[in-house]
Amino acid sequence: MEQIKKTIETFVKGGDNNDITLLDQILHPNYQNIQDGFFERQGIYVFSKEQYIDLVRTKKFGGLPRTIKYGDIHQMGNIAIAKIVLESDQLKFDSTIVCVFENEQWQVISNIPKIDMTN
Repeated sequence: MEQIKKTIETFVKGGDNNDITLLDQILHPNYQNIQDGFFERQGIYVFSKEQYIDLVRTKKFGGLPRTIKYGDIHQMGNIAIAKIVLESDQLKFDSTIVCVFENEQWQVISNIPKIDMTN
């Protein structure tokens, strides 16, 4: 479980610090970010690894330090599902993060956040 938490913390740190090199390492090649809404726009939005990294690179995503509160983490062999809450001064993310263990390392393959304003 500690390696899974470390993977999630690396993912969060990459976003918080707009560190695209770190994100490129921790995100699985088939990564998807799936969210309901995109700022003021309604609807389901699915971002690939490349699209997500570009959103972080251009600072549309990330750049604000967030606290991490872990809920449940379930590991089923080489797959782990974590429920976490990330919170910054401006946003709160209730996220389901899926990690996979391949090539001797854990990587994030999916992030499904519910995003709310904190103010």
